[in-house]
Parts: sequence; structure tokens; C-alpha cells
Amino acid sequence: MKKILCSLTIILTFLFDAVAQKTTNRILFIFDSSNSMQARWESGTRMDVAKRFLAELIDSIARLNDTEIEVALRLYGHSKGFPPQDCNDTRLLVPFAPDNYQKIKRIIQSLRPMGTTPIANSLEKAADDFPPCKNCRNLIVLITDGIEECGGDPCAVSERLQTSGIAIRPFVIGIGLDAQQRQAMECVGRYYDAAREDDFRSVLGLVISQALEKTTYQINLLDANNHPSETDVAFTVFDQKSGKVVLRMMHTLNSRGLPDTLPGDPLLTYRIVVHSIPEVEIRDIVLSTGKHNVVAVPLPRGRLAVKTQKLIGYKELKILLRNDKGYIINIQDINTDARVCAGRYIIEVLANPPYRSQIEVKPAEVTTVEVPVAGVLSFQAATVGYGTVIDADGHRVIDLDENSTRHTIPLQPGRYTLVFRPRAARDIFFSFTKDFEIVSGSTTIVKAN
Repeated sequence: MKKILCSLTIILTFLFDAVAQKTTNRILFIFDSSNSMQARWESGTRMDVAKRFLAELIDSIARLNDTEIEVALRLYGHSKGFPPQDCNDTRLLVPFAPDNYQKIKRIIQSLRPMGTTPIANSLEKAADDFPPCKNCRNLIVLITDGIEECGGDPCAVSERLQTSGIAIRPFVIGIGLDAQQRQAMECVGRYYDAAREDDFRSVLGLVISQALEKTTYQINLLDANNHPSETDVAFTVFDQKSGKVVLRMMHTLNSRGLPDTLPGDPLLTYRIVVHSIPEVEIRDIVLSTGKHNVVAVPLPRGRLAVKTQKLIGYKELKILLRNDKGYIINIQDINTDARVCAGRYIIEVLANPPYRSQIEVKPAEVTTVEVPVAGVLSFQAATVGYGTVIDADGHRVIDLDENSTRHTIPLQPGRYTLVFRPRAARDIFFSFTKDFEIVSGSTTIVKAN
């Protein structure tokens, strides 16, 4: 008994650790060092102001002394003069590492505006700036005073970064961009405009605050009365953009009847799939910061029980549950029940012939379907041959085993016809036809004349 409890404790500890596992926030700064950053901007050049405020921000992050935050620095337009234009002038100067803040500051302070603005290329190269990590949250902060100058498509590259799950939608801080330039950059990521020096300092702080912000949520599975009483069903939370699984668990209500609190990311858009019968999907879920979020999923369910008094002639019977479009949404065994979302369905019992019925499952009720007890056809031929059972509507039900002379076949109650011809007989007129009736729980013997 002690061994069992010890093993259970280890398993539960592993599961809780997996949920509570801490996430490392990795922030990649992509910094514009192109020629246009020499332009005057209030107290100095755009470059002077941006360098000063970014250095202050790096100091602020360092003072957090948070081991779960790492930063890196990529530059563009920093090493080749303009003209001529060098669209490959982008480089990761400081990779992700603990305590690299002073190194980033030193490089920032040494920068001189020089080259062009290869934003698309820089974003594309940024995909390799994030080393593989199972539990990391990758963010990009792009600081620029211009738009793409190398013919690339920053919006398309940003979309690829997001759909591949490499990084969350980038933050873009535009320094002194006009209306047309702002519009060109809004599709790249979350755009913030810094028209003045004070705007830039405020925006930098806001972006980092949002980048590091987390939130919580719970999933309420609502019954027919909109009470969050439904539970004990698996669910998966996806990052809707990349399709990656964020969380996959069994929904649980605690001792107070409340769902567990889950960690959430306000920068992601979620898609939740509840693996009920049928599955229920909720899309476009965005969590708010500063409060606990409640995600409500309508899930009124009842129970479907499919029964027969006796299982005669069958080793097992499977029941198919179909939706109104005819798609199979569940398979269950005879004499079992399943929790099913309220609604109208078609059940199909894989008997001979299949037993079909239209049903309605009502919330908090048991819908019971009673399948008639089968009877048995017993047919023995003098020789092997080809045989088919046809129902009263003229439809084929089942073919006989052409390599056997003895046939015991379970059939649903009703009238049928048996058509048989010995394999060795090569004339159609050797066919044997016999009408017969199957009665529940009884064996009907058919003999060849």
C-alpha cells in the first residue's frame, strides 16, 4: 500500500510541476542604426535619444534581478555606410544569456547611424536568434525610424514568425514616422508611435511592461442553466496563431465546485477545444490583464444509453453516433452509456441489418435506446457456395461465408430472403431462394431443397 501511495505522490508531483513550470521571457531588441537615425529630434539626434532611453530601460530590466528574463540585441544598418545600400547589414551582436545587460549597453553607446533599413531581412534572421527552448516565451521589440528599404515584406515575415511559433506578435516602436509609414508598419506587429522624446520613453516602458505581464483564467463549462457545473472532460488550449498546444488537461472542479486557475498570456490569442461528444470549440480568446479571466463554454450534456436485453449471436455490437450532417462523432459498445452534448443525432447499431434511430439527447437526462433482441439464421448446405441474405425492402444484408457449409448468422427481427448457389454449379438455374422470418431470441432453420 505504501508503494502505491508513494508512486501516486510521485505522479501527482510530476503533473503539478509540469503545470507550474516557470517560463523564461526572452526579449530580442532589433534596433535601427540606419543613416536616417542622424536626424534631429528635440534634445539631440534620434540615435542619441533612442540610445539614452534604451540604456535606461536595460538598466531597469537588470534591476529586476529576474533569472527568468533574458535579453538579446540585433542591429541593422550599423556597419555599412549608405550609399551604397547593403541589405545584408543586420547582425545579432549580443545573443541571449544571463547578465548580458552591460554588454548590450556598451554596444548601444558605441553605435553610429550608417546604413539602410532591411527590416524584413532582420526579422527573418531573428528566427535563428532564439535557441531551442521548451519553456520559453519569445518576444521581439523592433525600434525603427523608417520602413523597409530593401524590397522585403516585413509583414509576411512577421506572420511566418508567429504561425511557426517562433515568436509572439512583435512590438514595433516607430520614431517620428508619418501617417503612411505608420500604416505600413502596423501589420508587422503591435505598433506604438513615438512622435516626441517623452512618448518614446513612455512607450518603451509600456512595451516592456506588456511583454512581461501575465494573467490568469478559468474555464467554466456551462450546463443548460448556464451554471458552471459540467466537468470531467479533457480540453486543449491552443495558440490560435501557431496552432501549438499551450495546455492539455482534464477539466476538474475543486472541493468548492470551482474550476482550477490557469496561467495565461495576454499577448496570445487562444483557441480552446473541449473534447466532449461532439467536440466544442471556442476561438479568438484574448485575456485581459489586471484581473482574473473567466472563459465560458456552453456544454449542456445528457447521457445516451443504448441497450439490448440479450446479445444473441454477436460477440459485440458497436453503436455509431452521427451528427445532423451524417458524420460519425462517437463509437460506443452496446449496453454502455456516454455523456453527449444536448441535441439531435442519429444512432446506428452495427447489427444485421444496421439498426438506425433518430434521437434527441436532453440536458441532465438519460436518453435510452432499446435495440430489439436479435434472432439467428441457421443454414446448412450440402456444399460450399455463394449466398446472400436480402431484407424485405430488397436490400442486401450480409453475404454468407463462401468457404463454409454451416452458417449461423445473427439477424434483427423481420422477414428476409436467402439466395444461394453451390460453387460447383455453373448454371444460374441452380440458384436456391428461400423466404424466412427472424423472431427475437429464436433460431430460424433454413434448409436447402
